[in-house]
Amino acid sequence: MAEGRERNRVLVATVAVLLVGAAVYTPAALLAPLPRVAAAPVEVRPPTAGDASAPALPDAGASGITLSALADPIPGGSADAVPIAAAAKLVTALVVLDARPVEQGRSGPSVPVTAEDYASYARYSAEGTRAVRVVAGDTWTEREALHALLIASSNNHAEMLARWAFGSLDAYVAAANAWLHEHGLTHTVVTDSTGLSADSVGTGADLARLAALAMTDPFVAEAVPLDAATTTRGTDFDSTIQYRPGDGITGISRSYTDEAGVCLLFSIATTAGADDVPLYGAILGEPSYADLDADVDALLASIEGSVARLDVLSAGTPVARYTSAWGGVADAVTVAPVTEIGWARAAAGAPTPAVDTVPIATARKGAAVGTASLSPQLSTALVLDRALTDPGPLWRLGHPGVVIPQFVRWVSGG
Repeated sequence: MAEGRERNRVLVATVAVLLVGAAVYTPAALLAPLPRVAAAPVEVRPPTAGDASAPALPDAGASGITLSALADPIPGGSADAVPIAAAAKLVTALVVLDARPVEQGRSGPSVPVTAEDYASYARYSAEGTRAVRVVAGDTWTEREALHALLIASSNNHAEMLARWAFGSLDAYVAAANAWLHEHGLTHTVVTDSTGLSADSVGTGADLARLAALAMTDPFVAEAVPLDAATTTRGTDFDSTIQYRPGDGITGISRSYTDEAGVCLLFSIATTAGADDVPLYGAILGEPSYADLDADVDALLASIEGSVARLDVLSAGTPVARYTSAWGGVADAVTVAPVTEIGWARAAAGAPTPAVDTVPIATARKGAAVGTASLSPQLSTALVLDRALTDPGPLWRLGHPGVVIPQFVRWVSGG
């Protein structure tokens, strides 16, 4: 009898404890905030490639065309480094400007004409190569000397500026090759300031990027379209680098040597929809100017529609995924397309955006959850492609190991 009463007391006490526990646990489980979850990156699908043809580049020699100095050029012809002729003078101009910049609208410092500079002029004049007259003891401004180098392709001015800026031609060559390497033109080497040496060589792809790099320099971009120039002392020289400006072509360097053949560095004005898009290129090793003209005709005929504003990330592209502890899944997707100018026929690889998302527990479809960026200029907002909802009371009550710690942190303000 006593044992029966004891069992009843224990049972009552147990039921009471359970009832009290349920009374405490149930609201705690139902009211506890849910754990937030971070989004995990997902493999990004590449945008669909266009079906336009590639720009037509010559099979002979070496060539390349690019959209910018940082873009990968489309190569043509041989991938080997070949003699680059007067394109080496473009390197000279850029390296000298890097060491001795000329402020916009200014003439720059004076460059004295030494006896060695005059000897260079006399030698090149006797050889019948491009030279602009100088007189020992005279001075040129840096702007004047660079104009003679760039638009008249003056060999003696290439040497004069190299010696003036670096002390000797050997010191210039060392500085120029370091500059080329620094700018990623690792398949190009110069052994002189003029390009008359067949050992000054480069690839078509490198020289296309050199053309693009040159046109980012304000001085060069202003100088190369000039028809002619005159020094303050009355020395006149015409452009020897212009090439078919009526076809929208800006000649950046145009030259011929027996070893290099006919070489042209250029930019072409074209459009991609409403965008003005210059293309930059190099054609090296043409047998003649007639061959160059024919190959440029083919290139011009091929570039219409070859560039376009492309989706790098299409709108609605998933870039990250939220997976909750209760099995809810939602993707962070791009709100708007991320676009840039590119080759219309290019099969783009899958981009790898930098994804910045916020941890969430529940959220409605379309909630803003972060950004995806390919660069400071190429970014888009991210939203959820579906709702992440509360798991409901049954899941909450059945997962005390999840909800109770969340409840304790909540009431303690943690």
